[in-house]
Amino acid sequence: MANCVLCGQKLGMFDKVKIDFHNTKQSVCSDCANRLDNTVGPERAELFRQILDSPYLENGEDIRADINTGKPCPACGAILHRKLRNFSIGSDGYGGLSSLGLPSYEVDLYACPQCGKVELYTAAPGAWAALTDQPEAEQVTCPDCGTRHSPLIGCPSCAVRQAGLGRTFPQEEKQSTSKRSKKVPWEK
Repeated sequence: MANCVLCGQKLGMFDKVKIDFHNTKQSVCSDCANRLDNTVGPERAELFRQILDSPYLENGEDIRADINTGKPCPACGAILHRKLRNFSIGSDGYGGLSSLGLPSYEVDLYACPQCGKVELYTAAPGAWAALTDQPEAEQVTCPDCGTRHSPLIGCPSCAVRQAGLGRTFPQEEKQSTSKRSKKVPWEK
């Protein structure tokens, strides 16, 4: 059985109202929920301070850590609040199952309560070192120019040189001649 985070009253199953408080759900009684809904400005800020000081606050240590980050906002100087933990930035941007095998980087997202500026910081110390300590992939040497490159791609130096000369690659020549024999739909 939960207690109201504002007044401490024991809450029954049907008297409990859940409110969003710093990315968590907190239980309050219906009277305190009405008080929260009807207050604005400094009075509402005082109620939020009471919730922070409440012994019935769920995940209180995490919430206090998110609020008291000690990171100043670079724009206005206010203390940033952590909004997301271990937020994953992937290489493709799609997320979900499509990025399961792709490398990603974990960050914490912080937002300024005064000006709204958002900042990203490394989630765990040493995460950047883990990304940069990966061994280099095996490279091959181009037989034409001697440039070392990844075996997954053609030689970039030769590609630049051939593009500058206006040459096309053999597979492109085959495709371009077949395309020239047909007229495009807008040409008749």
